[in-house]
Amino acid sequence: MQRIYLDSASTTPLDSRVRGRMLPYLCEHYGNPSSIHSFGQLTKNALEDARETVARLIGAKPSEIIFTSGGTESDNLAIKGVALATLGKRKHLVSSTLEHKAVLESLEWLRQKLGFEVDYIGHDTKGRIDLDDLRKKIRPGETALISIMHANNELGNLNPIPEIARFARDTGTILHTDAVQSVGKIPVNVSELGADLLSLSAHKFCGPKGIGALFVRQGTLLEPLLHGGSHERNRRAGTEDVASAVGLAEALRLAIKEQGELQEHILRLRKTFLATLGRVCPNYKLNGDAENALPHILNISFDLSENQKLASDVFLLALDAEGLAVSSGSACTSGAPKPSHVLLALGCKEDEARTSIRVSFSKQNTMEESDAAARIIGNVLTRLRQNRLH
Repeated sequence: MQRIYLDSASTTPLDSRVRGRMLPYLCEHYGNPSSIHSFGQLTKNALEDARETVARLIGAKPSEIIFTSGGTESDNLAIKGVALATLGKRKHLVSSTLEHKAVLESLEWLRQKLGFEVDYIGHDTKGRIDLDDLRKKIRPGETALISIMHANNELGNLNPIPEIARFARDTGTILHTDAVQSVGKIPVNVSELGADLLSLSAHKFCGPKGIGALFVRQGTLLEPLLHGGSHERNRRAGTEDVASAVGLAEALRLAIKEQGELQEHILRLRKTFLATLGRVCPNYKLNGDAENALPHILNISFDLSENQKLASDVFLLALDAEGLAVSSGSACTSGAPKPSHVLLALGCKEDEARTSIRVSFSKQNTMEESDAAARIIGNVLTRLRQNRLH
């Protein structure tokens, strides 16, 4: 059976060129970068070279890059780090209900444990945030942080971060953006975005898992969450994973170098997939703002009759049995029995949310796979509607 992977928004395979750059630091160059001897200094230099590369590629200074274990840690460090640094002065936070769980649960932790107030801004049924509502909810002198993602991980929607950054600057408020889905896929420059903190993760652009970074603009208050060493300029204790940092830098370099070619390929895949899907399953609905979104992510709902309710994992497993790997949303919550919190926030009914899937393309996919994937979805839905799915 041909197996088709259309879940690159969850993770991507490690590029062989990235693996090649990492290998020396997994094998022969094993020194601790904190050691002053030559073994340590060799890996220290590699670590700082990786930091300089990441910084240059996103328009930052090397001193503004903190290596982390991934997007979830970067989000936690940004949100809790700013909140703890401003504790006693500002105890109000602003975000959106469409954020990744790493953001939402960090905000909820601060509310429950430390008494922070959290306001969530409105949005329309396509997931476009209400900027007027954002302006109203910012409290100058009280709001410690605004956290709005650059690109939604389930819908692909792009948010107007430069405009939000202007609101933040005008009110003296720190702005964090989760750019885990956008970095490596579209041009991302921290100077142009204007955010004070930005999260990214290597495994979303063919880098290794377990490594990410947090951009922290110079002068931004940030309390470390990990203690026990002066690593990462006293902002994240713990011996650094040099091989993974090298891998992150190389993966990002390649992703940006090949970005134009990749975008053209993704658009062709998307067009082929939607054309075939429209023929085999005309009653589908695209969720989100298709006109202002990352091209590689599609969130699709399918209409089923009232007597054909099912859990989203049944649909996903049926597709997987036919050789197609897609997801129901964020990989961090796909195993949960509840439907996507993002789709529910958009106003989707639970049944509709449960039969929604996220299709996400990568450079590894072919036109033949794109066409075949749409046909598999159509076949599974036909069997489901005929009550022949067991």
